[in-house]
Amino acid sequence: MAAEPWAGAHASAAAASSVALEAAELTALAEADSTLLDGLREDRCESAARLLLQADFMLCATGAGMSVGCGMSTYRTYSSTGEESAARVGGSSGDDGDSDYAGPLYEALASAETLRLDPASFHAFMCSFFNDAQEARRTAGYRTLRAWQDCLFSSGHAFTFTSNVDGMHLREGFAWVFECHGSKMRWQCSKPCRDEVWDLLLYPSFRFPSARPAKRRRLQEQDEAPSAGNSDAAPERPGGGGHGRLRKRSVMMNVPRPTG
Repeated sequence: MAAEPWAGAHASAAAASSVALEAAELTALAEADSTLLDGLREDRCESAARLLLQADFMLCATGAGMSVGCGMSTYRTYSSTGEESAARVGGSSGDDGDSDYAGPLYEALASAETLRLDPASFHAFMCSFFNDAQEARRTAGYRTLRAWQDCLFSSGHAFTFTSNVDGMHLREGFAWVFECHGSKMRWQCSKPCRDEVWDLLLYPSFRFPSARPAKRRRLQEQDEAPSAGNSDAAPERPGGGGHGRLRKRSVMMNVPRPTG
């Protein structure tokens, strides 16, 4: 017996109605979840605000997320031939998430051993990062943290602990800053060794000219890799004094100078 013509149409209409109802339910659930999350977020912000207002001291811990917001890219490295590649930090993977990624380690590139054996790669990597950090601009997050410290806490009652090495906190004017991985804003000569520290935060317009990579991943204005004996392989010390092998300070604690 043949099916009635209206039966198929009825079934299609019922299926469409079911799909529409399911979509409406999903939309309603999503809106309810959004409302709930907004409420939780507001409650947590209010709780955090109350804690800040009641606190006698503040210790702010910051990491890479603050630098990414300023436009800082991942670590890059430039070999003595000018080839560019990503630098790993610890056991991290490459840009594609491959755990077997065999890129150079940041710890190795920033080491005294690399400075001794391959100064061109050391300076290209370290100085390129410095130039990028000098070009970066602080975000509202830095200004907010600074305002909290200045407005809510007495002098000497607010501290910052950061794993970043770009000097952003100091450039924003934070007072007590502990940089557990050191700072690329402070340099010393390793050969000849000196106690003097060059604080490049005092030279906001300073850039390392030999560190900028040119097109096709070549060191700018260099057709051949600079040798260890070539003065262009090492950046000139700020304020004159010739060239020297610069190394960054390993761990820095910024202590504000006493006033009055």
